[in-house]
Amino acid sequence: MGARGDAARHPGGRVLTRWPASLLGPLTALCLLAGACGGGGPGPADGSATGGGSTGSCSGTPADTTDPAPTSTFDTVTPTAVPAVTVSTSAAPGNTPSTSGPTRTTAAGGSAAPATALYRGPTDREVVALTFDAGSDCGYAAQIVDTLADEGILATFGMTGRWAEANPDLVRRMVNEGHLLLNHTYDHRSFTGVSTGTTALTAAERRDELARADRAVAAITGSSMAPWFRPPYGDVDASVDADLGAAGYRYDVLWTVDSLGWKGLGPAEIAARCLDRAAPGAIYLFHVGSQSQDAAALSAIVAGLRGQGYGFVRVDDMVR
Repeated sequence: MGARGDAARHPGGRVLTRWPASLLGPLTALCLLAGACGGGGPGPADGSATGGGSTGSCSGTPADTTDPAPTSTFDTVTPTAVPAVTVSTSAAPGNTPSTSGPTRTTAAGGSAAPATALYRGPTDREVVALTFDAGSDCGYAAQIVDTLADEGILATFGMTGRWAEANPDLVRRMVNEGHLLLNHTYDHRSFTGVSTGTTALTAAERRDELARADRAVAAITGSSMAPWFRPPYGDVDASVDADLGAAGYRYDVLWTVDSLGWKGLGPAEIAARCLDRAAPGAIYLFHVGSQSQDAAALSAIVAGLRGQGYGFVRVDDMVR
């Protein structure tokens, strides 16, 4: 995977890296050539996955048909190279689920070191990480894994325990093909309750969510997802990082760029948004579920990022 570096923590600024508008015309053509802009979307209307893979197709009962994508849209990047870890102790701007990114506050003390929040990898390498959350229906997961295999890309999947139990063949395929899994809790409960308007989970409830998800995945793959965590809705605070650290999770993996496919953007809009915000070390957030057109946009995004000179790594290759 090439050179490895320490992760850079985004301090919560709102600086966007923009690409010239003149690129959007070629981008649309690229999207069309990739077959991503056609009317229907990436698969059958019933949400079943398509693709040429001989194993790992969607099967079983959908894990959860109401796995909303994050209500936050923390898709900011900083242009300055910051290869060393930097930690901000102030909250990200806004602190509301509809307008802000994940909330950061000063980490609480404890016997174990709190987890480190990762919004972005090091900026001294022309690489990005593609991450896909799997917590709703099976959707286009098989098509996404097929595309990644065709492109020779290793990616990262946020995995709920319920989704894994409903789709064991796909989970097994993801791991066998070299993708990284992040613990996305057992059933996608918000740890803080900020985005769902519910009471924050207790430390014991959080540990149970982590443990149940990890057991479900380990029963399929034989491996633990620790020390990697992806918070449902992007809901995080100091107590979450403290509880994660105590449970053996060192990294709280967030994102730099949200595709917003979950908000109903079409494939061409998703591709344009992702390429417009490309930057070294960017962590992209996508979803596998049938409510999002991320799968249809993926080939155009990969081609566009490669055209800008970027390579692809798993999240763990950004921090080791």
